Amino acid sequence: MKPETIDINEKHFLASFRYDKSKPEDFGLRKVNGTEDFIDKNGNLWQNEILWDSGWGNEYGFVRLPEPNFDQLWLLLTESDIEDNLLGSAELLTQYPNELKIKLQEIFKQNKKIERSLTKKLSHLDLLNHVMNHSNMKGKRPEEVDADYREWKKLKEDFDKLKTECIIKRKTTVANNVYKKLRSLVLNQK
Repeated sequence: MKPETIDINEKHFLASFRYDKSKPEDFGLRKVNGTEDFIDKNGNLWQNEILWDSGWGNEYGFVRLPEPNFDQLWLLLTESDIEDNLLGSAELLTQYPNELKIKLQEIFKQNKKIERSLTKKLSHLDLLNHVMNHSNMKGKRPEEVDADYREWKKLKEDFDKLKTECIIKRKTTVANNVYKKLRSLVLNQK
C-alpha cells in the first residue's frame, strides 16, 4: 500500500521536554470551540495526546490531525530529522503491532548490517529495546501467544545483531582488541 503523502519536514507532533510545557498556549495552540481539538497559527488541527516517556513520565503533547496512518508513521520514523516526529511516530507505531512486525521482518531478513542513521531511528522503537509480546493476545490460545512472543524476541535479537554500533564504541572495541593481542604477544615472548 502506498502511503498518502506526508511532509517529513513539518512537525506532526508537539511535546514538552521534561514537562517544560503544560498548556496548549505553550505550544502556540488555541482551543477550537465545540470540539476537543486545537488549532495553530497556520490553521492546522491538533489533538491532545499523552506521548512518550523519556524517564520523567509521559510528556504532554499533541498529534497533528489527521493522525498519521501506519505508512506515514513509518516514513516519519525513518525519514524525518525532526526529533518530535521520530519520538511521536515510534510511540504511535506500537498501535500497529502486526504491520510493524512485518516491516521489521522484511528489513532483518536481508541479514545485512543496518546503516547507522536507520539504527539510531529504529532504536526509538521501545519494542526493539525490550523483549515482550507486542501483539494482541485477546482470544488467542497460549501457544499462539508464545509464538508471537518468540517472533518479537527474534526481532530484538536480529536488531541487536544487525544494528551498526556507535563509531566511538566500535573504535574503543577495536583498540581494546588490539591492546589485548599486543599484550598477549608480549607476554608470550617472555
